[in-house]
Amino acid sequence: SNPTGAAYTRAELEVLAEVLRRHPHVWVMTDDMYEHLLYDGFEFSTIAEVEPALKPRTLTVNGCSKTYAMTGWRVGFGGGPADLIKGMFNMQGQATAGVSTISQAAAAAALDGPQEFVKTNAEAYRQRRDMVVEMLNAAPGITCHKPEGAFYVFPNLAGCLGKTSKGGRKIETDTDFVQALLEEKRVACVQGTAYGMSPYMRISYATDTASLTEACGRIQEFCRELA
Repeated sequence: SNPTGAAYTRAELEVLAEVLRRHPHVWVMTDDMYEHLLYDGFEFSTIAEVEPALKPRTLTVNGCSKTYAMTGWRVGFGGGPADLIKGMFNMQGQATAGVSTISQAAAAAALDGPQEFVKTNAEAYRQRRDMVVEMLNAAPGITCHKPEGAFYVFPNLAGCLGKTSKGGRKIETDTDFVQALLEEKRVACVQGTAYGMSPYMRISYATDTASLTEACGRIQEFCRELA
């Protein structure tokens, strides 16, 4: 998931499904965009597969942005009850008229073409994840959980709060931390407060290893300089 990289296990989805079965008025939308970006043998599950009884009120959405690195092409798709899909079709037709034909052709080529690179890319992401997590956990005051999927980490900054940066900024919140980090070390992250979760920050490792190594090194330096 974004921003944490966390993933639901099948057992967790079974518990959620049990609750949802008791509330038939509740519809379910599941975003499976990171389906193929899972690590360490984590097995993908989706709720309509785990509990088929929920299919009549479940919308499953996915797309090409993450698996095929096509974020700029803006291609997504969904599967669900026919009446719901018809309503979505009508709304889409009036709002944007549809995805561009070029994007549709590119998405079809991605989905129908060779898929070997999907595992290769996932392995590259896993290696970057491991490196980023290790370097962040070596930064004084930061603790970082190793996420199960996607390409984000969401380290906890609690050990850095109440201190002052080398540039003189008082670090009272995660927002203070990321602003000072940007100003003093030129490393851009997103504060956890933006997602309703503090004191954390989000880092994406969907870039090259050299840049990630440099950025994590600067974060370590920033944390060492806190006093």
